[in-house]
Amino acid sequence: MFWVLAIPLGLSRFANAGFMQVKWPYDPTLDFLEDLLWQSSSLRGFAEDCAERDSTTVAAQWVRIAYHDMSTHNVADESGGLDGSIRFETDRPENIGIGMAESLNEFAFSLTPFTSLADIIAMGVVVAYQSCGGPTIPYRYGRIDATQAGPSGVPEPHQDLQSHTDSFARQGFSLSEMISLVACGHTLGGVRKDDFPTTELDQDFGLFNGQQAYDRGIVTKFLDGSTTNPLVTSSNETMRSDLRIFSSDQNKTMQKLADSAAFDSTCVDLLERMINTVPSGVHLSKVLDPIENKIGKTRLFVSSTNETLVFSTSLRLLAPANGRQVTILWHDRNPSFCPSSGCRMISSDVRSLSGSGFELIGVLTIGYFFTVPIDPTASISKFWFEVEENGQTTIIDNGGDGYVIDQDILLFDPPRSLDNFDPDTGKFDLRITVGIKDGHSLTKLEATSFLSNIAGGPEHLPTIDNWELTLDDTHPPAVGYKFYTVKLTESHPGFWDLTGTFAHGVVIRDSFDVGEIRTIFQTTI
Repeated sequence: MFWVLAIPLGLSRFANAGFMQVKWPYDPTLDFLEDLLWQSSSLRGFAEDCAERDSTTVAAQWVRIAYHDMSTHNVADESGGLDGSIRFETDRPENIGIGMAESLNEFAFSLTPFTSLADIIAMGVVVAYQSCGGPTIPYRYGRIDATQAGPSGVPEPHQDLQSHTDSFARQGFSLSEMISLVACGHTLGGVRKDDFPTTELDQDFGLFNGQQAYDRGIVTKFLDGSTTNPLVTSSNETMRSDLRIFSSDQNKTMQKLADSAAFDSTCVDLLERMINTVPSGVHLSKVLDPIENKIGKTRLFVSSTNETLVFSTSLRLLAPANGRQVTILWHDRNPSFCPSSGCRMISSDVRSLSGSGFELIGVLTIGYFFTVPIDPTASISKFWFEVEENGQTTIIDNGGDGYVIDQDILLFDPPRSLDNFDPDTGKFDLRITVGIKDGHSLTKLEATSFLSNIAGGPEHLPTIDNWELTLDDTHPPAVGYKFYTVKLTESHPGFWDLTGTFAHGVVIRDSFDVGEIRTIFQTTI
């Protein structure tokens, strides 16, 4: 990842947002997780508006699974931590609850070849508190998934105070931090009677905080004696773990947390520490702020309707205060078509990007989308943008280098690829098609697929397969390209890497996700 000085278009309006300036092409992990955190609704959609489920909330279940995953940490030898080992530990009594499997199933939708389950679990905590009205927790990525279960040792309600103090100390938290972290965690969720029958609840589920949304009532109601927290008021004294924890320093910590600002800041600090507690040797990134002037998915492929190449991309900018015109410019790879100043096209496809993450910090973003016909002889070598706004022109050009298209030999072909699904039979007919440019002697074209196994059991281990693409006679050659296809009917992977090996020793790789392929829903008659 390279950091550059760029012109931060409209950045002054969002001085507190901390936008990043990053060289393109982006690291795929950074690109995917930035989108997932700030723009996409694919993860947030599960927990949006503090969504309720199983008498609790999705958010509460996500926070619980994150703490349980982290609780394997041992500060003495720096082993364990938030490392995704929870996927192997759901059969332990300490991890009881239907929310564990449900949460893993939801997180599996966001697994890719370049993201870890641990990173998704950590992001789940950030999204959880935002979704229920809580503060924003800084997010970093780079966690590495464990390949086996970690040691047991999650604190349980029936244990005595010393056991809890010892467990939190092993994880790296002091007495006061234990009190605060439990309070911050228990502002969401509650206790299910079926999971903890010895709490002797009168109803099926008892909320810690008396409500589903985030607030400091978990503290203030404890201090004024009005709490209905089952782990404080249970008729079975053995199960009053929150009472023992909260009062373990004569309420000194709880009294400090009664202040709203103190509660929020303490929760942010400790929850960030919780999700950043990782095994020795794991190095986390800088805080993942939004990317300034972000380039969207970029593709070059052969047109299926005329004798041209097609270049598609997009640019995400902050919402304009006044009228704005965005123009894409590009240079030929083989100079013969564009003038020396570059060919140009004004965006006519402008969309508001109402990503939940941006909305939560009061930021509106606009996407400018481009589909550009490219002369196949000239091709394209790089592109950049001109933005005209308020009588001024701003150049966005990747720190002066332009956005370089590194090759036009191996081109994933979205229009000739097909994702055909029959809802009656549940069968897929997935066809991946790639164009190979003439004059390059191909010896092997292979696709490596990644299937996250959403319904593949509690461990949700991905399936990775290799497939060879062969010459496809159903697609005649066009504008100097021949087409190769692999067809799948028994598997439906979400992500693919393409590798082309050529006689002159050049190996070209490309990556894409199945969402780029047009989908047809075909019912069997």
